[in-house]
Amino acid sequence: MLKRFLLLLLGAALLFSGCSGAAAEERVLVVIEEIEGCTIENNGQLVTPGEDAIFTLTFDYGLSLAGTDYDGKTRTETSKRTTTLTLTDVRYPTRVSLSLTRSYAEITYHANGGYALHSVEDAITKSYSLNNHTRPNTDTGTDLFAREGCTLVCWNTEADGSGTRVGLGSRVSVPAGTLDLYAQWAEWTDASCFTCTAGDSITITGYSGSADPIVIPEIIDGLDVTAIATGTFQNCDAQTIILPKSMDYVESGAFQDCAVQNLVLFDNIISIRDDSFTDCDALQTLYINAIESPFGYIYRKESCYADKVDLLINAQGKQKLVFYGGCSMWYNLDGFLVLQALGEDYAIINMGLNGTVNSLVQMQIMGVFLESGDILLHTPELSSRQQLLTNTDMRDTDKSLWSGIENNYDLSTYVNLTTLGGVFDSLCSYLDRKDGRTTYTQYYTDDQEHSFQDPLGCIPFVRTQTEDELEDNVYLDPRRIDESSMARLKSYYDWYQNKGVRVYVSYACVNMDAVPEEQRGNVETVDAAFRSAIEAMDGPTLISDLEDFLYSNEDFYDTNYHLLSEPARENTSIWLRDLLAQMEADGLWEGDGQ
Repeated sequence: MLKRFLLLLLGAALLFSGCSGAAAEERVLVVIEEIEGCTIENNGQLVTPGEDAIFTLTFDYGLSLAGTDYDGKTRTETSKRTTTLTLTDVRYPTRVSLSLTRSYAEITYHANGGYALHSVEDAITKSYSLNNHTRPNTDTGTDLFAREGCTLVCWNTEADGSGTRVGLGSRVSVPAGTLDLYAQWAEWTDASCFTCTAGDSITITGYSGSADPIVIPEIIDGLDVTAIATGTFQNCDAQTIILPKSMDYVESGAFQDCAVQNLVLFDNIISIRDDSFTDCDALQTLYINAIESPFGYIYRKESCYADKVDLLINAQGKQKLVFYGGCSMWYNLDGFLVLQALGEDYAIINMGLNGTVNSLVQMQIMGVFLESGDILLHTPELSSRQQLLTNTDMRDTDKSLWSGIENNYDLSTYVNLTTLGGVFDSLCSYLDRKDGRTTYTQYYTDDQEHSFQDPLGCIPFVRTQTEDELEDNVYLDPRRIDESSMARLKSYYDWYQNKGVRVYVSYACVNMDAVPEEQRGNVETVDAAFRSAIEAMDGPTLISDLEDFLYSNEDFYDTNYHLLSEPARENTSIWLRDLLAQMEADGLWEGDGQ
């Protein structure tokens, strides 16, 4: 700050001294604001109006120039960590702010008691591009290190495991550009505790030990351990089970009536089903380590889900305005309209995904990262049993949700398995679906090269024409707003509110042309039923009227929930109108008179 003041003072002195003649008096001062991570050479330049100002910027490792707030045109030339920035046609005294982005991160992996497989060093450093994803995926590790008689179960930011746990292949924040991760090893349970059958590989058929955790060996008698038979661990008291990367099959009833609470597995497993854990009522947390390359980036647009959650993670400590719903939120929120209305008071995040995939899972993951002072606007689709929390078990349709969770398997650890079923069945359905591979540096685009997430989590491409056929069913049935579903929804609203989050509720768009004819007169009835259910809750506020969100076929793009761009802007304007009015009533917004 002192340096900028002296520069400005110097500029003023030169401009008004008169001792340098007319040419000197006409020059103007151009200063770039200092910013951490960047060294600015030849700052504080005096240039003749109409000339260019040229600066040399040197960035800390992994940082690069994202942009400036200069009103005119700029040019940049970059060589390694140095960028030449040209501000063209400077006319007036100018102070310019830079915005930086982190392009690369370095992670150093430490064997931490193991040994490197392909190196003489026990610490290996890798560089990761952050151009497509702001948080890098870690190495899977099994190709880096090994330790006799042990399974690599995760990374940790501390060697003794007291820091942040990171699953193999899962994402990690690297705010300073560099990070050290330490291998965490689990020693195999003694092979004498197991009874087995042997062929080309080992199937475990019985267990007589008392270890906790139970770490299934990867190798017994020189053969890979690939299966666990029915009844093997029935009535076992161990709370943590760790499967090896060699495991292919866990048969039905393998862990029946067990006390297991935590399960660790690798994503190359072929079959592990819900009925493998029949009556395991305490099983709560699933840790998945990646060993396979991801598939979602060539499979489904929902593969961006991990990036949506990253928006929440990167905004920790900031006041957030989070929008959540099905694809009617994902497609129909114009985030930049919201940004224009609220300025920089809130970090705007669109967490909308898909109304046909499990919402309970998303609400649990989202809730972990909501903080006091945040605002959540939820617009559950009235046709979606998932969004209304009527259907809470995971299903075959959740393959598209797994395509996003796959890109950061640690997200699964935030889901309480005691609250839903179908997790293992749907996971295996997705793993079986994987018929191709990509890399973690990619992202999904469709045949028209559309990407499906802008910096706010919204759909970035323009939609101007309705396709011939619109997909997905639409209902206006008050029976879908049932007591048990609303009780579940209330429990999540209560959780958020207990964290200090303000919860508002509105409506998703309804294509009246797609509603069954006998239900088209139900608008007022459904509105009244939903309003009554929300008003019976303590805290959440329904801020809108259903009649404001009724549309027709000509307003939609490719499904009955994806509006064309212009109707989407109109839809956003209604949400904004209702939201800002309620925020003003609640003392969270000063309105036009601020």
